[in-house]
Amino acid sequence: MASTAPGRHFQVWMLNPDFESIVVKSGAGGAVVAPEQGDWSAVYTQNGNQSKVDVFQERSVVVSAMVNADGSARVTQDVILTNATPADRPEGPPERIGYETSWLKAAYIMYVPNAAENMQVTYPAGFAVRPFKNHQQYGRGYADDGFNQRLVRVVGWTGPRQSSTVSQSYDLPAGTFSAHGSLTYSLQADPQSLFKPSTITVRVTAPSGWAPVETEGMVVSGRTAEVSAVQNAPVTVVIDMQKAS
Repeated sequence: MASTAPGRHFQVWMLNPDFESIVVKSGAGGAVVAPEQGDWSAVYTQNGNQSKVDVFQERSVVVSAMVNADGSARVTQDVILTNATPADRPEGPPERIGYETSWLKAAYIMYVPNAAENMQVTYPAGFAVRPFKNHQQYGRGYADDGFNQRLVRVVGWTGPRQSSTVSQSYDLPAGTFSAHGSLTYSLQADPQSLFKPSTITVRVTAPSGWAPVETEGMVVSGRTAEVSAVQNAPVTVVIDMQKAS
């Protein structure tokens, strides 16, 4: 059971605080907590039409970071969700609600790092931002999650065998990715338990006069480095940059 915990494949509620403490200390507590430093990708979808098509959901997350020489960055996170229902499965009742429908109504919940500024979210026509009620509002749809972290919730329909993309962009301040004359982009990506694990691709572009330090599994093109991973557990990405010779 403990081996499935990193991918958030089970949840346990415990009355005894001593037992709870053991689970939390083991890293299986499932808390959604922003990292103290660097970038953060924490993306979740929630079914809103009582359908079962989540079993067919295919999700990919693309994080694109433009890093500046002062350690600041402009980051865009794209969440691409495909409702990959089989071609021979009927669309179901016209109201698109319930077990038999092949339509998906999903809420996209996306967090931002605590230091993020100038947040904005984009989404397809027909989608809408649905802030949480009775939570502190930060504008542009962003709200406090109740634990002093910021998130946005966007709701929309995706038809059978169709895809939808919801994106958010934000700035991270100077010094986020710099220290002692060096530049290092870091990202903590937290998973959601899905029948088909999400994939994440991270593209980092170094500032002019800098270049990524290539490592195993990384693809480098000019000033841009790209790495990808399956999100069946927490993913940590670290990309060092050095001044071009």
